[in-house]
Amino acid sequence: MEYPSYSNSVICPALDIAPANAPPDLFASELSFFASHPWTASLLSAPDTIPFLPSCRNPQSSAHDQLFGNSLNNARGLTHFLSYFRAPSVEVAKDPSHNITEIVVLVSVGEGVSGYPGIVHGGIVTALLDESMGTIFDLNGTLGKDARAFKTSNVTGGIDVKFLKHVPTDSVLCITAIAEKIDGRKTTVRGEMKDEQGQLLASCSSKWVALKPSL
Repeated sequence: MEYPSYSNSVICPALDIAPANAPPDLFASELSFFASHPWTASLLSAPDTIPFLPSCRNPQSSAHDQLFGNSLNNARGLTHFLSYFRAPSVEVAKDPSHNITEIVVLVSVGEGVSGYPGIVHGGIVTALLDESMGTIFDLNGTLGKDARAFKTSNVTGGIDVKFLKHVPTDSVLCITAIAEKIDGRKTTVRGEMKDEQGQLLASCSSKWVALKPSL
């Protein structure tokens, strides 16, 4: 049996991951934006933090990741996007037996993703949570982790979102995704979206399923 090929375009200079097709200033410009805001700068400067740009913002082609990488990637949409995780060392981060089970996504949302004026559309909130949770698989697959779930692409099997407060446009959001249980091809992941004040705006639980190997 062979697993479907796992390929993506994560950018992570700290781990010497730089796809050939990546624009040379893409990662640096996103890091610079979030480093210029005191709140997100403090998150990125915390000990053991390793920032990276997920594949959804560096599409492999015009057929990959077009929602986040193209359609919403503009001055009125999701204007800036960056992820990070924590590991005590580069060696631990790259260790195939050490799964990265928690990642954080920082995103700046513009006025073009509103439903009601000044409020981010609920479908966009759901998409952001879903994409953030999927970034766990994106990162672990890139790092060649041993777990079955990270050997190939995963799809969302189900998602349950709770909308707790209005999510304002023209704001920066912090989304945390945690893989709570990895059981063969199935992974349970939860996500939380917070604002700069630490208010919980939305949360979700989800089930993910890894693609089957071909015979």
